[in-house]
Parts: sequence; structure tokens; C-alpha cells
Amino acid sequence: MRRESGHHDRPREVRLRGASAHLFPGITPDIWIQAATMADIVWSRRLQQGGASLATRVLDPAHFEFRHEGAPASDPTLRRRATDRLRLQGD
Repeated sequence: MRRESGHHDRPREVRLRGASAHLFPGITPDIWIQAATMADIVWSRRLQQGGASLATRVLDPAHFEFRHEGAPASDPTLRRRATDRLRLQGD
């Protein structure tokens, strides 16, 4: 299945930080892949381990590095994550 990653010229990419590799066994650190694919991998492993929670982001910036993020949406209602909207409102 091919997933789209926003409407940018280049898809958003992510790589696992080397210092966090022990938290994500089986994922090679420092290799750039499409963020949507990495999210699928991490989310499916959380489901298999029974640790799935919608309260936290799948790709935590503390453990992952991103590139090709594009410009942030100028209209806050276009943000895809409920937590993004909450941060803008100061909640």
C-alpha cells in the first residue's frame, strides 16, 4: 500500500536517532525513510506489544529526526493532529 505524505514536493522523511535505537529493536538507526512508512512500522509494533496509546505521538521527536517538513499550515484548522490544535489554543 502506498501512502501519501502531505502535499509537498518531497515526502516527509524520518530516521531513528542512534541513541534511541535500543527502544526500537529491529529498526536500523540513521537511515532516512518516508515518515508515513515509519509510523506504520512503529504503530504496528506497539499494537503487537499491547502498548498502543493514542495519547502520544507515534514518532516522538525525542527519538526521531525529521526532514522535508514543509511550511506549517497557515490555517490552524487544517492541522491533522488534535494535539497540534490544542497547542495553538494554549491548552
